[in-house]
Amino acid sequence: MIKIITSDIDETLVDNNKKVPQRNIDNIKKAKEMGLIVMLATGRGPYELHDIPKEAGVIDKDRFIICCNGAVIVRADDRKIVDSQTLDFKYVKKIFDFCNEKKLEFFIYTMDKKYGINLDFKEKIKSYTNDSSVVEIKDSNIDFLKDELILKALIKNTDMAYLNSLEIDIAEITDYSLEIAYSSDMFMEINAKGVDKGIALKKVCDYYGIDISEALAIGDNYNDVAMLETAGIGVAVRNAHLQVKERADYVTEATNEEGAVGEAIEKFVLNK
Repeated sequence: MIKIITSDIDETLVDNNKKVPQRNIDNIKKAKEMGLIVMLATGRGPYELHDIPKEAGVIDKDRFIICCNGAVIVRADDRKIVDSQTLDFKYVKKIFDFCNEKKLEFFIYTMDKKYGINLDFKEKIKSYTNDSSVVEIKDSNIDFLKDELILKALIKNTDMAYLNSLEIDIAEITDYSLEIAYSSDMFMEINAKGVDKGIALKKVCDYYGIDISEALAIGDNYNDVAMLETAGIGVAVRNAHLQVKERADYVTEATNEEGAVGEAIEKFVLNK
């Protein structure tokens, strides 16, 4: 019996205009009326959530949102941090230097801001994928971040083959001590060792006294795989990557544009 539902945001819960389809809104409401917990698990930082949790109807007391791929868990109602696992600055510095030398677009996520180098045109006009403002770093010194809590680092490149080719370099310069995943066909997501959405979901389930087998998880990309495999039922949306679909228990008929999260709730909760 499903007791908790968790969904990724981009390319899963929201459509391509970053809006929540009505089918998702309606069925999330029905699931909550049945007493289920519904929450979000995303690679976004807490300050990149915007109005999506409100639009989806998942802001309630004693409810949580998993951010930065599980590096941080915040309360849904006030975005206060309840759990975090941060990156070691020495590794962030090494990745920064590597990206700076190769002129790669690179981002550092702290608790309350996002910093970037080698920003493309869209970033510079603040038209980032998640509509978030980026503080541009204009020199090669990031010592000002030494005492900050760093949640995630990210390399952006639309050439996924090239992005994948960088993984061995990033792993080597960081002593194979970090977690690397991919999302949105242009992001290499870098977190501390032991950070993923599956581990974070398990923490939330433990808090509520829910067995992880009673969790339904929905996603589309490589950074969702751990969550899909950890949950009792893992659902990939129709527009998910093939490798993600292969790791899921069910693939929806609907895409993110068509309310795939709503379909998953219909099948596994509402029994339609």
